[in-house]
Amino acid sequence: MLRSMKKTLALCASLVLMSTAQICNAGIVSTGAMLTPEYWIQQNPNANAVILDAKGVSNLNSKIVSESPSVCDLASYPTSVTGVIIRSDIADYSLLEDDLYLRGVKVSDNYKNILRTQTNISAIPGTISVQYGVVVRRCPVRNLPTGEALFYDPEDKDFDALQETMLDPCEPVAILHTSQNGYFYYVQARNYKGWIYKGNVGLTDRKTWLEYVKPSNFLVVTDKDLTLKVGAEQVLYQQGSVLPIVKEVPEYRTVAAPARDKNGRLIKEPVNVLKSNTKVNKGFLPYTSANIIKSAFKFYNSPYGWGGLKDSVDCSSLVFNVYRTVGIYLPRNADEQETTAGAIVNLSGMDIAQRNVQIGALVPGAALAMPNHIVLYLGQNNDEAYAIHSLGSHVENGARKVEMKVVVSDLKLKRADGASYLAHLTSACEYR
Repeated sequence: MLRSMKKTLALCASLVLMSTAQICNAGIVSTGAMLTPEYWIQQNPNANAVILDAKGVSNLNSKIVSESPSVCDLASYPTSVTGVIIRSDIADYSLLEDDLYLRGVKVSDNYKNILRTQTNISAIPGTISVQYGVVVRRCPVRNLPTGEALFYDPEDKDFDALQETMLDPCEPVAILHTSQNGYFYYVQARNYKGWIYKGNVGLTDRKTWLEYVKPSNFLVVTDKDLTLKVGAEQVLYQQGSVLPIVKEVPEYRTVAAPARDKNGRLIKEPVNVLKSNTKVNKGFLPYTSANIIKSAFKFYNSPYGWGGLKDSVDCSSLVFNVYRTVGIYLPRNADEQETTAGAIVNLSGMDIAQRNVQIGALVPGAALAMPNHIVLYLGQNNDEAYAIHSLGSHVENGARKVEMKVVVSDLKLKRADGASYLAHLTSACEYR
C-alpha cells in the first residue's frame, strides 16, 4: 500500500529537480473567468442535480471499503488484530534500500538500522489488542517512526520520502503498535496506516471513539481550511474535516473539539462555531457537480503540498478532500482512486478523438487519472477539456516548468516524454 506512493514521489521529485528557468504557462489558465467555479457551473445545465442521495453515498462508501485495500470501516473495526499482519506491514523497509538524504547529507546504513530498530517489530504480540485514539491537531502520517525529513535528492526540500499523508483533528485512529522509544504510534486511520507522533493523539475508550467515527450530528469544513481556538491552541482543520456537534442554539453550534490532557487522554473541549460561519456546513453537502467544483476551487493557487505538507494538498489529497465534503471517503493515493468503486472508463488504447468523446460525456467533477497523477475534470471550452489539479511540474518546449501549486489547465500539458496529459490518461472515474 505504501510503496506505490514512494514510486510516485521519486518521479515527482525528479521532475521538479530537472527544472529550468524557462517562463511559459502554455496550457495553464492564468487569468479570466475560467478561474472561477461559476464559469464551469454555468456550462453544465445539470450542475445542481443530486448525483447520489445519502443512501447512495453510503452504498458507494461500502463498495469503496470492499474494493480498496487501504480503506476500512472503522465502525466495524475489530477489537483485536493478528500481529503477523501488522508485523508484515511495518517490516516493509524497501524505502531504506534507496539513497536518502538528511539536510543534504547522505544518511548512513547505521542511521537506517536505527530507523528499523525503532519500528520495534519484535515487541508485536501474536494478537494485538486495539487501543483507541482521536487526533487532536493536524499531523503527519509517516512511513517510519521519525519526524526527520529524508529526501531522494540532496537538493530537494519538497518531497519528503517518509511523508505519507496528514490527519486532521477529530479523526479517529485505531492504535496498533508503539515505536521502541515510545514516541510514535502505528495506527489505522480511515484510509491509511502509518506512524504518527503520540503527542498528537488523545487516548480514549471505544464508546467515545465511535462518537468520532460516526457522529450523528456534525459540521463539515467546506472551505480549504478552518482554524479554531481549542484551549490555548490555534488548531487547523482542512476541508472535509468533520466536527461533532454537542449543542445548538440560535446563534451558534458547539462542537466537541478534541484535546489531550497531561496523561495523554482525550478531552472534549467545547468550541462555539457561529452559524454565520461560511467555512462550515451542517452535515455533508449534497453530492452535486456544482458542489464538487466549488470545493475544488477553494484550493485554487494554493501551494503543492506533497503528502499534505505546507498545510495544503497534492493531486490525490485535493480529490480526497473535495469528495469527503459530500460524505464520500476515497482512498488517499491516486492509483487506488483510479481503481476504486464507481463508474470507471478505461481510456487505455483509445486514440485522442475517442478519449475526447469519453471525457466530454463525463459529469464535471469526475476524476481523470494517469500514471502518478490525478485531476478533476471541469468541462469543455472551445472543444478542449479542462481540469483543476495540484501540479508539481510539466514540460514545455522540451524544458521542465515547475508550478508547485493548484492550477486550472487544459489537457495539452506535456509530460517528460513529450506526450500530452490527454494522451497519458488511463481512466476516467465518476464516483457514483
